[in-house]
Amino acid sequence: MTEFSFVIDGKGKKLSPTKVNKAWFLIRKKRANLISKFPMVIQLTKEVEVEEIDRSAIHFNIDDGSKFAGVAIVQECSTKNKPIFKGTIEIRQDVKDKMNVRRGYRRYRRSHKRYRKKRFDNRLSSKRSRRVAPSILQKKESILRITKQLHKWIRMDTIHLEDVAIDIRALESGYKPYRWQYQKSNRLDENIRKAAILRDEHQCKQCGQKNCRLEVHHIIPKRLNGSNSIHNLITFCSDCHALVTGKELKYVNHFFNLIKGKKLDFTYAMHVMQGKNYLKKELEKVAPVKLTTGGDTANKRIDWGIEKSHSDDAIVISNLPIRSDQCEIKDYTIKPMRWKRKYKIDELAGFKHRDFVRYTKRNGETYEGYITVLNPRRKTFDMKTLDGKTLKKYGIKSAQLLWRFNKIYWF
Repeated sequence: MTEFSFVIDGKGKKLSPTKVNKAWFLIRKKRANLISKFPMVIQLTKEVEVEEIDRSAIHFNIDDGSKFAGVAIVQECSTKNKPIFKGTIEIRQDVKDKMNVRRGYRRYRRSHKRYRKKRFDNRLSSKRSRRVAPSILQKKESILRITKQLHKWIRMDTIHLEDVAIDIRALESGYKPYRWQYQKSNRLDENIRKAAILRDEHQCKQCGQKNCRLEVHHIIPKRLNGSNSIHNLITFCSDCHALVTGKELKYVNHFFNLIKGKKLDFTYAMHVMQGKNYLKKELEKVAPVKLTTGGDTANKRIDWGIEKSHSDDAIVISNLPIRSDQCEIKDYTIKPMRWKRKYKIDELAGFKHRDFVRYTKRNGETYEGYITVLNPRRKTFDMKTLDGKTLKKYGIKSAQLLWRFNKIYWF
């Protein structure tokens, strides 16, 4: 597997990358200094004249996603195109839940304060034009953070961004509708509650009772991210509705079978499409942006025999012909760090929180991960491995520091 190192000269000018073995050779000969180990970045001890710098076009490609985003850098050379970096960004999924918890704390605190007249409109910022919701904004900001960090180490002549447009109606219907069907409602009534009752023929789907008070129930509750779609609604009488309230998940499959419905979740699809104009606008501040489509990416990947992954898709996005064996370069897992908490202890035996370490057990088994907890009394630490496993109360003496990350994890 090939791995490349970013190179800058003595004055900080960005040069073409080189292979890692060559970079270590330059460091041993004291012709370069190590700036970063993950990913590897070296700075030459000499200055390179502007006319001597290689001007091969550098393409930075982004395969945008809701849970994962692929990024890749491809150098357009005179003889063949060369992928020099690829990685997958792990995007946080807990922002909305944490905001809901914070909202609950805030409402509780305010409800216990004495009443006073409103002094200003504290909802003004949340109602402004072209606002992007925080849960979506942080996903786009994660991509921008990685882009700006890589731009410090390498020149970017063009940014290729996959323009996502998902057909929600086709996902809901299960087939590609005709053009005229998009203009026609797929419900029996514009009021979704009435539409559910009409579909269920004005009777309780559980006991079959008619001529009674009918209520519409969300099969998957909205508090558990259930959709407000007719496919997630069922008609009950008051008694049956009371029996299932609070026990919704116990009856999910049974209720879906009664209405021949299906579990639909468009959250990820909508999150990818939302905020893409903001992302494009911010990327244009770094380099010119060209848009492509997912269909073109998939066709090129199949034609060139490249395996499906977020990072390999990002390589293909620039539409530069690539052989499948050229994609066999180090695939980074990239994880932007959260805001750093104030810990009770900053350092223990030379180790700090978030340090990337290797721990070797007595039987020779090794683990690599980053430190999450330091315990000065027991001289132990907790760590989280690259595959998400949490290891607790390991002796600090058997740990070996691999790298001290700053703001972004590169594994």
